[in-house]
Amino acid sequence: MSQLFATALLLSVSAGSAGLLTLFNQPPLPQTLKTMTIGQPLVSFGAIEIGAIEIGAIEIGAIEKGLSGYLAQAEASPTPDQSTQSLDEIETAICVNLPDWQRPSESAQAKQLESMPQYAEALQSDPLAEMAKAWWSHDIFSFTTYGLSARTEPLYFSGVWTALDHIWDCYGDDQAEQINQGNLAEIWLLNHQFVGLAWRDDQYTITVEPRDQGLQLVQFRRQENSQTLPLQIVTTTGQELTVMSGDW
Repeated sequence: MSQLFATALLLSVSAGSAGLLTLFNQPPLPQTLKTMTIGQPLVSFGAIEIGAIEIGAIEIGAIEKGLSGYLAQAEASPTPDQSTQSLDEIETAICVNLPDWQRPSESAQAKQLESMPQYAEALQSDPLAEMAKAWWSHDIFSFTTYGLSARTEPLYFSGVWTALDHIWDCYGDDQAEQINQGNLAEIWLLNHQFVGLAWRDDQYTITVEPRDQGLQLVQFRRQENSQTLPLQIVTTTGQELTVMSGDW
């Protein structure tokens, strides 16, 4: 109920006039006004009727007090901002959750790559050397494609090779096929913990919390069919993080 309507109602009561006013979807009146039922109906609130009030039957101050309380109650529940869309729930699965995982040391990483014939010499020059550096310097990766051989570089260059025994359950059913068909997307979180995922304004927003250690692989149902995943990663404090795409 607007302030103008409340003022008009108060003036009508003060003058002793009677009329029929009907309000819909408003909070119930305070008990102060509910007990003021005298004469013919003046105001109808659904099943509650308040009678015509005779001047002198009650004090105007009591009416003012009741209307003030009613306005305060109505203003406490403002109309929601229609420009703010609600967040849609998205089917999400954390298929790997290793809270105690730690990225290998740089020396352990170098030793592992040197022991692999396909990398031993190739890593001495670009483009493979630059690729390995990029994977090692990022903590968050996104995938919209899957191939066993194509995952070799992401696994080894990122340091996730130390968790190989734990990740195959992510592809035990038809997840690989679903990823390649554009139905699933996958996120790797190193040293971050998944908090939530939302789809809003044609973009995914994943909220994470930084950690000193830990590894999570998260798969979620895609809501779009874009070639590039529209993804934003933010921390619980609102800081936006860099995401590296692992797609070929």
